Amino acid sequence: MKIYGIRCRYVVLVATAICFCSCSRGVTVSVYNPTSNARNGQVVEIDASAITNRLGTSLSVKDDKGSPVTSQLTYDNKILIQGDFPGMESRRFIFRKAQEGADVSPADTFCVGQIRHDMQDDFTWENDRGGYRLYGPSYRKGGGNVSGYDIWTKSVDYPVLASRYDDHMAGKISYHKDYGNGMDVYTVGHTLGAGMNALVLPSGEIAYPCAYQECDIIDNGPLRMTAKITCYPETVGDDEGVVETRIITLDKGSWLNRTEVSYEGLSKEQGLVNGIVVHKQNPDGYVLDEGLRYLAYADLTDNPANDNGTIYIGIVNAEEPEIIVYEGLDPNVGDAVGHIMSRTSYKPGENYIYYWGSGWSKGGVKDMNAWTEYLEGFHDALQHPLEVKVK
Repeated sequence: MKIYGIRCRYVVLVATAICFCSCSRGVTVSVYNPTSNARNGQVVEIDASAITNRLGTSLSVKDDKGSPVTSQLTYDNKILIQGDFPGMESRRFIFRKAQEGADVSPADTFCVGQIRHDMQDDFTWENDRGGYRLYGPSYRKGGGNVSGYDIWTKSVDYPVLASRYDDHMAGKISYHKDYGNGMDVYTVGHTLGAGMNALVLPSGEIAYPCAYQECDIIDNGPLRMTAKITCYPETVGDDEGVVETRIITLDKGSWLNRTEVSYEGLSKEQGLVNGIVVHKQNPDGYVLDEGLRYLAYADLTDNPANDNGTIYIGIVNAEEPEIIVYEGLDPNVGDAVGHIMSRTSYKPGENYIYYWGSGWSKGGVKDMNAWTEYLEGFHDALQHPLEVKVK
């Protein structure tokens, strides 16, 4: 199966060899795929200082065939490019200082986020594969209790959420119906939704986070969306004022978000879970990988009789969790009957990293076998990152 847009951000090897000669030839970056599996459409990170110190930040990039390549400079001083990387082969990219008016042209944006203050401060973001929503402070202050990540299905590769919100708010067309580019037909409720993380209270209960307090969009395309999420202070056991921070990133071509989680105010180790809600429409539609690499679920949407298709949801663990398990909800929460979850322990001061996301049967994911094969390939790519050299 073709491996789509695997993202290996925190393990990519960068700048193992740097030579500052022949400035007129620009800077050459080689990317080697050490595995036999092709990694097509993958976004690659490069240490920006190895290039911008020589060429500045206005760059022209071409691949080894001379074709222009879109790049992005990120908030954390990385340069992103995207390419296809056959197994056991290297590809080269040439960076040069852009000539004003000649080499620089606007790039199509595929990854974008927005905060909809006209819709309860929804934070929504998307790439060419799918879209997501996280509820904001207005929602919480209004008494809402939805906890987890929400999903927007997509069947087109360009941004649509802004226009869908605009049309919905103007009373033109509902974003709960598919008009050829996707829709919102996923139910979250007071659950983990489509991949939320949460601390576990001493009682064993999940401390569901509800809405964000602050959201700062720090990368906004064309190849990556990054947002820093700060949650409301909560009481966890004997600790008051515990504040959770998340860095969520979504790259072009990837079905999964990378999320880096940390907590301030914890005085001792706590249980931590990430999970996916299981609905009564498909109570047995989940897969728990025996190797603890991933968990997957086929959600039949809030109205299966409406031909909404199937939403495939998954979590990939960067590091092996202690256990992956299904746990029922008693009582049920609306249509939610349980969760599939990864459980681990969180030590104060750590950063916890995992990947989560979704695909749609009407938007590029054929079936559960294709979805779990993708998740397996994603995990394998995390363990065997592309090797990047700057010359």
